[in-house]
Amino acid sequence: MKKRRISQNEEAIRGILIIIVFIVGLVFLRDMLVKRGVSIFMLTRKDYMNAAEYYMQQKYGEKFESEYIYDGSVYVHPKSNPYRHVVVDVENKDGMTYFHDNYVGYLKKAELEKYIYELAKPIYGECKVFIEPHGFGLDDNWNKDTDMKMYAEKGNYTTEIMTIDDASNIEKKFKILLDKFEDEKLLSNAILVTYIAENDFKNLREQYIDYIHNSEKFFYRIDAVYDNVEKRFTDIDILKGNEDYAN
Repeated sequence: MKKRRISQNEEAIRGILIIIVFIVGLVFLRDMLVKRGVSIFMLTRKDYMNAAEYYMQQKYGEKFESEYIYDGSVYVHPKSNPYRHVVVDVENKDGMTYFHDNYVGYLKKAELEKYIYELAKPIYGECKVFIEPHGFGLDDNWNKDTDMKMYAEKGNYTTEIMTIDDASNIEKKFKILLDKFEDEKLLSNAILVTYIAENDFKNLREQYIDYIHNSEKFFYRIDAVYDNVEKRFTDIDILKGNEDYAN
């Protein structure tokens, strides 16, 4: 039987199909490599955001959504909690992209807050404790199974204590608190104790804290920072709040 000769139209169609298959394959390969951190295929900001989401999902076993990129870091949040603004640092090295995150700080947040509450309550009475994880990558080996005390000893967070305690002996009580932190190796980068009115205390939510500090809507605030050289809390400072507060 005589073979049918392929027409020019058929050759053109075949060529187009080959190109389409090649492009689809390249896109698929690029997507897989982007997710795994091969920087040569990362052409857009979206690529980095997708790769950060994939990295976080693989590491923690839950889904994340990226928000934006700023100063070399991708900001993401777990789908289960959009209020947790997790920082994923980006590092390009030897043709690969590596990620380093601070999500462990959020995973250990509630446990650490409860632990510190038990230390602070004998000093300040009823109080509220909030931990703010700092926005830079932690040990890459840390994950959801990392011990809370291990995280607490690294000093990658700020401690906020809000109290309705009497505003006498502010510095004396604060030094007792600092001694407890040092004894327990709770090396918070900074500790702030803020004295507020009872009504504000009842309605207090964590998202209000920045507003309270910025507007000075408190009676007093005392704070200190941890000095990694001297291995102790230093630079104790007392700030009086707004004169018209609680009037």
